[in-house]
Amino acid sequence: MYVVVRLFIGVVSIVLAALSTFGFPSFGASVIADKGTAAVTPTTREMAPQGSVLAVATPVPKVVSISPTDGEQEVLLDIEDPIIVRFDSSVKDFFVDFRLDPSVAVTYENNPEKTEFRLLPQESLPNATSHTLSVFIKRRDTDDSTYSMIASSQFTTPKEVLTQAQQSVAHKLAEAKRNTVAQITQGRYIDVTLASQVMVLFEDGKALDAHLISSGKRGLETPKGQFKIENKTKRAWSKSYGLYMPYWMALVPSGKFGIHELPEWPNGYKEGASHLGIPVSHGCVRLGVGPAQRTWDFADIGTPVIVH
Repeated sequence: MYVVVRLFIGVVSIVLAALSTFGFPSFGASVIADKGTAAVTPTTREMAPQGSVLAVATPVPKVVSISPTDGEQEVLLDIEDPIIVRFDSSVKDFFVDFRLDPSVAVTYENNPEKTEFRLLPQESLPNATSHTLSVFIKRRDTDDSTYSMIASSQFTTPKEVLTQAQQSVAHKLAEAKRNTVAQITQGRYIDVTLASQVMVLFEDGKALDAHLISSGKRGLETPKGQFKIENKTKRAWSKSYGLYMPYWMALVPSGKFGIHELPEWPNGYKEGASHLGIPVSHGCVRLGVGPAQRTWDFADIGTPVIVH
């Protein structure tokens, strides 16, 4: 079974359909026309009744890229690393179905031109599993039998994803409060331990609170060292990733790295808390809903932050 996400001018509907498994990418396109007309392709016109003027059909958009790429291994999807499908022209005059197999509910967002779509599963994908994304399209004035597959891409999830410790999160955080040694004993500071994915808030050498984090993934690690809160705002916008970062606190003047709540797409979809405790970000330190606001309230501009 597949979950089909039907997209048209910002409207999404999820329906189930039984379909065959598809293989490697195919970037041709065709739409089967109604009986008595010709098959429509990106380079043909619809056949008109005898004696009438031929109407030029809008060319069927082509998929120019899919990320993850076909055959990619060790893929861990995240709000900063979603599935991305790009078309060579707008799909505003078409219905598009994104079909993910094995079946899983997904959420999506598109750019205003409707040439790029970002998709994320609403639950964690199982480890060491092959997944296939197939892209189908049809003209909006034709029936569902005219859907044609124009592209597909297969990727495989990691064999093993780093998980939280076997102990409960509450116990883990209690242990961090008790055992983390304060490196600054006067005033407030934030302590981040990358190995355990835990943040501890200190004041005058005493641990006040501890929170689970998600730091930078391999290759995009959160930098170690002593920093300070350079600036802060309750809702920052990342132009690079097209998402909001609530309770933002910059660790460097450029804003390349910071501390913030789980990021959100403009449509309101928020990265799941299931990634807390796992390094998956692009370098920032993520916090869950609640801890992010408490940390934002705790820290002032200039508050030291030690990452080790």
